[in-house]
Amino acid sequence: MGDQTSHDDLPSLLRRSHIHEGHDYDYNTRFENRNSEDVHRDALATAHIERERVREIAIEALSLYELTQEQQRLRQKTEQEEQRVNLEHERAVELVRIRELENKARQIPKLPPRLPTPPPPPAPSAPIQKPAPIINPPAAPTPPVQAPPSQAAQQQQQPQTQTQPTPANPNPNPFATQPPPASRLAQTPQFQAPAPQKPPQPQNHVTAPTSNATAPSHVFPGLERYLEIHKNLKNLRLFITNAGKADKALKTKTGEMRRALRQSIGQLTSEKGANRIPLNKIVDILRAALTTHPSPPVDPSTFMIKTPEPDDQATHNGDSLPTLFIYLLNVFCKAIITQFIEEAGVAPKAADPVGVIAISVFSNPQFQWRNRPLIDILIAKMRVVCPVLFGIRGSEKTEEGRARLGWKKEGGHWVGEQVHSTRMTGLGAGYAALCLRDFSKSKLANAWPPTHYWQALASIVSTPPDQSSPTQFVVLRAMVENYEAMFLRFYGTAAIAALKVVLVDFPDRALERNVATSSLKVLVDKLERDMGLKLKN
Repeated sequence: MGDQTSHDDLPSLLRRSHIHEGHDYDYNTRFENRNSEDVHRDALATAHIERERVREIAIEALSLYELTQEQQRLRQKTEQEEQRVNLEHERAVELVRIRELENKARQIPKLPPRLPTPPPPPAPSAPIQKPAPIINPPAAPTPPVQAPPSQAAQQQQQPQTQTQPTPANPNPNPFATQPPPASRLAQTPQFQAPAPQKPPQPQNHVTAPTSNATAPSHVFPGLERYLEIHKNLKNLRLFITNAGKADKALKTKTGEMRRALRQSIGQLTSEKGANRIPLNKIVDILRAALTTHPSPPVDPSTFMIKTPEPDDQATHNGDSLPTLFIYLLNVFCKAIITQFIEEAGVAPKAADPVGVIAISVFSNPQFQWRNRPLIDILIAKMRVVCPVLFGIRGSEKTEEGRARLGWKKEGGHWVGEQVHSTRMTGLGAGYAALCLRDFSKSKLANAWPPTHYWQALASIVSTPPDQSSPTQFVVLRAMVENYEAMFLRFYGTAAIAALKVVLVDFPDRALERNVATSSLKVLVDKLERDMGLKLKN
């Protein structure tokens, strides 16, 4: 039984043996032929096929990348082109708009020529009585006011029991109806009697021009004398110019000192302590003109409202001062005015340091004559560029009126309203910076006390409604804004009453509402918000 089974399984065993034998043969054959040429050729062919496959994949990837980059470049170019087209379109729209505006401007009809300003009616003449010079702020709480020269003389002739004058036209203005003792401060000796154009003999008093006797009550005493001083300063400048032509050394030195003065004024800032160096330089230049650099003598009374009496205590008590010194004072004053217009016209607060330096120089005894300041040189220039401060009135709609108000001409034409407003703003702020200086802690005398500030306000707000001008409102705002605290410090409750007249009553009486009058109303709201000062009823 076992043999039969073994015999039946023999073919299966033979088949297994054949399979194993064939497998071993294939392996052995390949092993033996591993270094044959056919094997290497097959391997190279296989590698070549794989390399071609990888290369095709890489080429395809590179093509895809380049296509993506090209698409991105096209997109950027498209965006740039769209932006350029939009800008061109906007530019074209603006050009069309400009042309439309130009066409509309051409269609505006020309204004008819201005009519000449009718001459003002002559004011009644009144005798002028020399007021007593007082330089202290008012102590009484009643509102201090400026009494016009004609009214002041009448008040002094009235009985002492009469407390209020009786003007022809009653006016609720406290400037005109309640003159406190402090109102006499505005009547300083510098306004009492102007000097003639020719230098007077030493120690001789100079009488006032006859025109002052018939001047309107709202106009400052000795007003025309300032014009004479301004003319004398021009003659002095011409004299220095001619002298420089003959003396080159004088011309060179004068030019250097003039430029140094202007540069020092231009360096003034509102930073505390920063103006000490420019001030010292200004003082050194003026002192050198007095002592170091000799020049022909000139009578200082030619440049003053009134000739002062000799004073044995004065640094300069003679009959003359060096011409170069007066000339450099004139240069100094002109630079002050320029700084007011150019700097304070844009930023009114910039006027304050300039005013401090100006008053410091004129209050310095070494730059005074017979212990009287030569500040009339500066005030004469203020009189020319801003007549409103001195009671001058005029209509801005006429040629004569603009000339009276100090409207500047360039190239034979009036400057624009904005330029004029900027100039008046700077000059109004500058005048306040000159007047409102506190000398209570100084041993020096104030060269231009605060009473002149009060007098300027009074001369403006006493204007009848039909004679007021936008220039007056612009100057008033510039004088009040940023100087309210100083004004209140000097006059107390009287200043509050004055501010009500200036900022509320006077604009309310105006016949024409404009930006200038509205600006005073804005200032009223600002004072109530920032200082708690309520001026409106």
